[in-house]
Amino acid sequence: MLHPIPRPLTYPIGPDEAERCAALHELGILDTTPDKNFDAAVRLACSSFDVPVALVAMLDEQREWFKAATGWDAKEAPRELAFCNYTILQDDVFVVEDAELDARFSGNPLVKGEPGVRFYAGVPVGLSDEHHLGTLCIVDTKPRTLSLEDAELLRTLGQIVSNLLRQFHQSQIESKLRDQLDAERAANTQRELQLRDKQHLLEYASELAALGSWEYNHNTGKIVWGAETRHILGLKPMENVTLEAVRGLFTGEDELRWQREFARFAASATSLLFEGQIHTPDGMEKWIRVLGKTESTGGRIAKFGLLQDITKERETRKRLNDMAARDSLTGLSNRFSLLQQLRKLQGDETPFSFVMLDLDGFKSINDTFGHAAGDKCLKRIARKLRILEAHGAFVARIAGDEFAIILQIPGDRRGLERRIGKIVTALAFPMRFQEQTANLTVSMGVAIRSHGAHFDPEALIAEADMALYEAKIQGRNRYSFFRSEMRYLAEKKAKTIVGIRKALRNGELELFYQAKLLLRDNSPAGHEALLRWRRKDGGVETPEAFRGALDDPLLSGEITTFVVRSALDQAREWIDRGDANVSISINIGPHQFRDSNFPTFLLAEIRRRHLPASAIEIEVTEDVFLGRDTGEVLQTCRTFTESGLRISFDDFGTGFASLTHLLDFPVSAIKIDRSFVSRLETEERAAGFLKAVCDLAHSLAIEVVAEGIETIEQCELLKSIGCDYGQGYLFHRPSPAREIFPKS
Repeated sequence: MLHPIPRPLTYPIGPDEAERCAALHELGILDTTPDKNFDAAVRLACSSFDVPVALVAMLDEQREWFKAATGWDAKEAPRELAFCNYTILQDDVFVVEDAELDARFSGNPLVKGEPGVRFYAGVPVGLSDEHHLGTLCIVDTKPRTLSLEDAELLRTLGQIVSNLLRQFHQSQIESKLRDQLDAERAANTQRELQLRDKQHLLEYASELAALGSWEYNHNTGKIVWGAETRHILGLKPMENVTLEAVRGLFTGEDELRWQREFARFAASATSLLFEGQIHTPDGMEKWIRVLGKTESTGGRIAKFGLLQDITKERETRKRLNDMAARDSLTGLSNRFSLLQQLRKLQGDETPFSFVMLDLDGFKSINDTFGHAAGDKCLKRIARKLRILEAHGAFVARIAGDEFAIILQIPGDRRGLERRIGKIVTALAFPMRFQEQTANLTVSMGVAIRSHGAHFDPEALIAEADMALYEAKIQGRNRYSFFRSEMRYLAEKKAKTIVGIRKALRNGELELFYQAKLLLRDNSPAGHEALLRWRRKDGGVETPEAFRGALDDPLLSGEITTFVVRSALDQAREWIDRGDANVSISINIGPHQFRDSNFPTFLLAEIRRRHLPASAIEIEVTEDVFLGRDTGEVLQTCRTFTESGLRISFDDFGTGFASLTHLLDFPVSAIKIDRSFVSRLETEERAAGFLKAVCDLAHSLAIEVVAEGIETIEQCELLKSIGCDYGQGYLFHRPSPAREIFPKS
């Protein structure tokens, strides 16, 4: 049994720790059942090196979890005890020949007590070289060395474990993809059956509209035309018209077909169904349908039928087909036609690229200038895209501001990239609305179908859509090519959204609170509300583990509603229990901050609880201030500040927001990101930079809050350069409300 150890027990953390942990959680391997392949790997390691213990260990934020172990009973261990903390920071084998003689490990309970670790050797493992998710390691209770040959063998075994992780990753992706493809195929089959039924119904209804009659004398070979039939054919009422004369009304191949079909009908007991185009004697072009039937009564054979003018029907059918295949606004092909075209290409081995594109900021144009302006943009884009059709491309508008292009691949990838880049450039142009100019740009996602490769149309569209999403998050007005890992990320995001929606419904989401202190005297200055997911298995996840759910506009709105109401309820409770200086900071995402209804909702919730404005502070990241709808954002800021609420600019200095935003928006405070604070003790320039930020902020009457303070030295440096407030593990870890202000 492991005994509790005093905290903190220091261990190194890499600069990619947040991304590494996020990648580990996305992999979904933590707390999974044992796997015979991983178990075989550790047994092989034990036998190969003649050691009592071998482990496949994954390191998350708080623990070291063992996917496979031999000679080791525990399922996990506190992160502080893990020798593997050092292994994941390098790309090669990490060896501790005698832990008792190594200052980094001599005080470790695993060395001082049971099981008495003396020797350790480990190699990092993961899906790629970018992030080391865990290790394969061997352990002995006596000191020893690791030869060059043994080190090479350990590297090889580490590659085997990394390959097993990739197989685990791929199996999850393939399982989800199979389910999705099965559902999509079933839906497509149902749509095709419905369309076929409608087409059959239309054809049957058309056959019922007989407009003229005729009768053929089997014995004499003469035909009698009814009056209405003569009118359709453009014949004179009393004119004697032979079959030869009628045959001459048909054009081209229809004449030969009519001769052949009617001869077959005249010589047998079969029926007749014929459609063809005629030129009437008075110069009109018509389409007719001829129906014939044979009956035998008392030895007499009768052949007769109906003749129908189907010119309007053909025109209507063509219009219906065009409507089914064309977008009514732009005249381009629509999604139905696109799928038909892709199905045709399934039987063709020619390689091609499939492109999805949409307009950047289209919703803002619609909201600001109206839907007529949006339609004008779409028509302008469509006109430019038709130029591609003249060069053999297939172009379609498939939904809203989304378009698709099927392009032949010009020789090599570089040539394709040049062509795609030219399209992006050509589709960037200014549009003028109501004496204002908006610069239109597009983002594009590209999926490539190589020579002879099988593909599913809906899956290909999904791949291009994933690439388009990446182009959007990379800054827009650009293109991105599909990569296989995008599918995994999309599946992971979908799974996360489902999981968080369920967690929200089941009451598994909870707010933790972290104290903020006034640095000059370490007095309390409020708390920041931080969202946590308390899983049913007892684990607690931070928002980094379910970031995909927070990026979803609909679900993020539900989560924000929960966060706001929970934080305001907590503020009311603390005030009622005697804390008159309550101040709770609430993080609001860009989707909600840009929602014109959000200020009304938040202020109504505050009034309903009779809370003072000083009890609430709004924290926003730079995402809120970037984009084309800054006018709406500014109005939201003013609404809040006029109501007495403070606005804090979170993660300042980490992205693309400029210093001008401090002038343009009524910000009360900026929060220095922890990445700058962590460099204070090791980089002289960091202190100079933060002092300049503090001086600038104070000149604008803006307060400065430093996040992630973990050492006394950091705290003292921040005080010396004029930082006003601080947060961090040095003062307080995020905790449930009941631990901050316990109920009596």
